[in-house]
Amino acid sequence: MTTSIALLVFLSLSPFAGREEGGIVQKEEYVSVTAKLSHDGVHGGSSFRAALLVTIRRGWHINSASPSDENLIATSVAFFPPPGLSVTGVRYPRGELKRFAFSDTPLDVYEGSVVIVLRITAAAGMKPGACLLPVDLSYQACTSDVCLAPATVKVVIPVQVLPPEVTPAPVNQGLFGGSTDE
Repeated sequence: MTTSIALLVFLSLSPFAGREEGGIVQKEEYVSVTAKLSHDGVHGGSSFRAALLVTIRRGWHINSASPSDENLIATSVAFFPPPGLSVTGVRYPRGELKRFAFSDTPLDVYEGSVVIVLRITAAAGMKPGACLLPVDLSYQACTSDVCLAPATVKVVIPVQVLPPEVTPAPVNQGLFGGSTDE
């Protein structure tokens, strides 16, 4: 059993992770993250997109990726790609300016659900097969009264590298629209 298959089996059996179409969802108490793919696979030398669907518990917020105060902890993603995969772009959503009793100025925050879009590229000549792309979402959850310690949600994006004779099929087009990634 290869290391990536063993890791996928372990993550699938974890009580904290559940399989979803095109990704694995990781739930935390205040924030959950689900990964969705734009295509069911990729060819070496091509790119596709993944969306991180971030859901924030009602009554809570997290700072945006560009907080309005330099002392606030920004929401950010970190990647740990296996050889042959790289994250070649990240698009964070705009935050919403909100006023809170503890601040004289509005803060740039995310509430409810937001989508962070990643552009992932497979290196030319990458051999067909399954691989895993671990991603960490770091954030600080707050209410109007309290901020928790910074936290990280870990999610693993399964990527299928396809042989040249197999055409990648679009999936989750409600998130990505009709554009192609190749």
